[in-house]
Amino acid sequence: MTELIQRLDKFISSKQLIKDDDTLLITVSGGIDSMFLLNYLVNKNYKLAVAHCNFGLRGKESDGDEALVKSYCEAHNIKFHVKKFKTELHSKTKGISIQMAARDLRYHWFNELCEAEKYTKIVTAHHKTDNAETILLNLVRGTGLKGMEGIAEVAGNKIRPLLCLNRDEIEQLVQEQKINYREDSSNLSDKYYRNRLRHHVLPQLQAINPSFENTLKTNADIVIQANSFINHFIEIIKKDVLELDKNSVIIDISKLLKWPEPQFVLYNLLAEFGFNSATVEDVFNSLAGQSGKQFFSETHRLILNRHQLIIEPISHLPFQSFVMTQETKTIETPHHHWQFEISNSNFQFQISNLEAQFDFEKLIFPLILRPWQQGDKIKPLGMKGHKKVSDILIDKKLSISEKEKIWVLISDYELVWVSGLVVSEDYKANPITQQVLGIKLNFI
Repeated sequence: MTELIQRLDKFISSKQLIKDDDTLLITVSGGIDSMFLLNYLVNKNYKLAVAHCNFGLRGKESDGDEALVKSYCEAHNIKFHVKKFKTELHSKTKGISIQMAARDLRYHWFNELCEAEKYTKIVTAHHKTDNAETILLNLVRGTGLKGMEGIAEVAGNKIRPLLCLNRDEIEQLVQEQKINYREDSSNLSDKYYRNRLRHHVLPQLQAINPSFENTLKTNADIVIQANSFINHFIEIIKKDVLELDKNSVIIDISKLLKWPEPQFVLYNLLAEFGFNSATVEDVFNSLAGQSGKQFFSETHRLILNRHQLIIEPISHLPFQSFVMTQETKTIETPHHHWQFEISNSNFQFQISNLEAQFDFEKLIFPLILRPWQQGDKIKPLGMKGHKKVSDILIDKKLSISEKEKIWVLISDYELVWVSGLVVSEDYKANPITQQVLGIKLNFI
């Protein structure tokens, strides 16, 4: 038994990851990490079954992965679950990335299996290097302190026993034990952010500090403790500054500002409603500003109302708003089907009322799509000043029914488009635009 296996044994025991009465569902892709994990758990005689996802993204290569895992399970008399997913369709339907689509699909299925087959824990093969990459990705994306916690050893019914080993150590064990595995060709591509970090950034950091992955894990443990400490006091602050009113949450601004680092406090209050750090900074800088200003997350609207911040779910608003991220491909509204595409500019200005092009670099995401409201203004093409949307609709001689079908697209509180009628002069695509957001509108 090698020192690495002893370390793994001790990690599982000390963290109490697996109990004698557990029945484990091992998620196995066929790659080096999951095949090692499966082989280790089989040798330890744990009660287990295997789940393999075939996302159908690499054709015959995906089928080869499935065949390897199935063959191993048959040889060791292990119950084998496999499912083929329409990953690209799910990605387009939900307007999310392929990676997010695959994650949604697999964990939904894993939880279904656990409920149906009475498996007590889902076991994944995330390791110490994955954890380092995740923390770096979160740092780049700006996820705040929560993102600096990295990958948890236990998250609900999911456990990650390999977090005590790094990628090199797992490769060493696989070679020693002669374990068969499949190499995912997509791991070699720099198309994905994680691969860029893996191939280029992490090696440079390890050259500076050979124990960089351990250092990140130590820091992550400190951040976990710090977040626990912070959350304790945030709960105390909530009792002081928050008030519940039917479907709304109200923050008393004067009470908020009495606490040390009120912007940090505000972020912790608003994060659970989906507001990111950039939006929270805008909210904080607007506290002394004009009443009535609105801010949106993907799930909630925040209104600055004199001495209060009022937060309410979008689903409870009298009108339906939609949030558009950079990954959104389609949106269905009561009368329209919207299609969005971000592409390199091949400038051809669209004169059709049902198509529009915008300079992607000028847009601030997420964008908000909602029905027009009284007081809305836009700077029409060719004009220096703004014009009320209500006046535009009067000029177009639209009926009440037609007016009710007009929606507006908003970037950072500025109207970008009055659907089918007016494109903003400030956001239009032009011959020097590098990237374009193209929108097509169809009536349904």
